[in-house]
Order: sequence, then C-alpha cells, then structure tokens
Amino acid sequence: MGHSRDRTLLLILLLLVIVDVAVASYAVLEAPIPVRVTLGTPMAYKNIYIHVPIAISTYVVFTGALISSILYLRSGDKRYEVLADSYVKYGIMFGAATLVTGSAWASESWGAPWNWDPKQTAVLLLFLSYLAYFPLKSSIPDPDRAGRVGAAYAIAAFVMIPISFLASRVLESLHPTGEAIAEFAGGGPGGILLGMRILLLASIAALAPILHARGGIRVPRIIPLAILLVGIAIAGYTYYPAVTGDSARVVNATTTSEGKITSITLSSGETIGFDRPVEPPISPPLTRDGQSTLIGHIVRIDGDNIEILYHWSTPFTFIVYTILLSASLHLLGGRR
Repeated sequence: MGHSRDRTLLLILLLLVIVDVAVASYAVLEAPIPVRVTLGTPMAYKNIYIHVPIAISTYVVFTGALISSILYLRSGDKRYEVLADSYVKYGIMFGAATLVTGSAWASESWGAPWNWDPKQTAVLLLFLSYLAYFPLKSSIPDPDRAGRVGAAYAIAAFVMIPISFLASRVLESLHPTGEAIAEFAGGGPGGILLGMRILLLASIAALAPILHARGGIRVPRIIPLAILLVGIAIAGYTYYPAVTGDSARVVNATTTSEGKITSITLSSGETIGFDRPVEPPISPPLTRDGQSTLIGHIVRIDGDNIEILYHWSTPFTFIVYTILLSASLHLLGGRR
C-alpha cells in the first residue's frame, strides 16, 4: 500500500514538473513585459516569471520545516524529524536559487548584482539561518537531543520569513511592491502565467521533500537530464543572438505619431537614421506620454531591421531554475 502511494505521489510530482517546465519555457519566450522600466531593459522583467515563483516556493518549503518541527516536538515521532530535515535541505537549495537569480536580475534592473537592499539582505539572512541547521544538529552527539534542538532551531529561524517578506514594505526598497507587480501582471496573460508558475512550483516544493523523507524513491536519470537540456536549449535560443553580432542599448528614439521609428540613439553614442520610418519591433510602440517604448531595450540593427535582444540574466535564471528542478528530482533517492 505504501509503495503504491509513493508511486502515485511521484507521478503527481513528475506531472507537475513537466507542466511547470512547459509553462516556464512559454513565459520566457512569450510572456508580456512592462512598457517602460526605470532602469535597464524591460526584457529583463521576463525574470519575474522565474525568480518570483522560486522565492515564494522557498517560503513554502521553510513553512513545511516549521510545521514538521512542531509536530515532532509535540509527538516525538522521528518521522517528523526526518521530514523537517528534508524540508530544510530543499529550502536551502531553493534559498540559494532565490539569491542567485535575484542577483542576476538586479545586475540589470538595479545596476548592480548586490545592493544591500532590505529584502535582498533579509533573504540572505534567512538563507544563512537555515544553513546552520545541519551543522548545529551534527554537533550534538545525542540523536534525541539533536532532534529536539534542531526542531526548536527550525521554529526560531522561521521568524526570518515574515521579516524578509515585509522588509520591502516597511523599509525603502528597490524591490517592486506587490501592488506594482499586480498592476503589471494582474488581470492579463502575464498575471495568469505568473499565478500558474507560483502554484506549480510551490506544489513541487511542498511535495518533493515528502517523497525525499520517505526514502528510496528514485527518478529515472533521463528525466533530470531532459530538464537540464531544456534549460540549455531555451537559454541558448534566447541569448544566442546577443553573442553573434554587435548590440547596444537604445537611449533615445524619435518616432512618427503612429510610433514608427525614424532614428535611434544608442548607448555607444551612435545615432542611426532611417530613410523610411521603420515599424517598431515591440507593441505598444508608444507610452501614454508619447515616448517610444524601444528606449531601454538592448537591440541589434541590420539595415532597417531592429531586433530586440534578451539580457543575459533571463537565460541564466532559466538555467538556474532547471538545475534546481533537476537537483530536486535527483535528491529523492539520496536518503537511506
């Protein structure tokens, strides 16, 4: 009966992973972006569909560690201690991915990968708090006492979750507020994609540690490998144009009243004029105040063709996401 339930849970997990990879791939390739951003290219905001679900899933995993630790202290059942260990282990992986993908995005949209932003710093402290969990337990010779101390520590470390969540709300932060994200993504295809990604990845993050704690559940190696190959393929497809020719950032553009491009000024200082107005490569062509939405984008120009390019942070973030999923599946059979 137990093996049958494990197989069912594993099939559910694999189905969630397959659907999530498909949705994440579509989001990176086709999801909407802001019309204009304060710094960097709007294309970097494709990262919202990858980084934000990873960050929220980190909270979900550590919440699982909290609940498991409370149940262990109340019941003394060692299965809850093992489950708490699994949740912390996965939480450390998700926390590391949150920091890495957030820093990659910040490098473009904030001007530097690390800014000691309140939320960025709080997430680092959250990660470091749980990173001490296993060294603490292993330093205590008595297994029963180690379990109780570890559970108490996991409960205490959870205080960093609300602190990191509220940091950008109560302190001045570079992080976009929930209202800003909702204004951009809510009510349209962007909001649907972001909501799906959060639900799917959070479900994966909640289920994988349960299977890991049960032990002996192995995933065919072809599945983690296939996920990695998808990550490499999507990253290569999106970033290849940026490394195969000259590119520059648009700092100004003149347009017709319909938004067609008559000339653009690049970050290199070069101004390129077009004999005939060129159709803009992005929609909408103009902001509400009549400015070209091409400003800020990284582009490559070939004659009258203007090609918008991805910033490196998006393909990098997608690869980190697929590594995270692959590692999560590979880890399932790692506990004896």
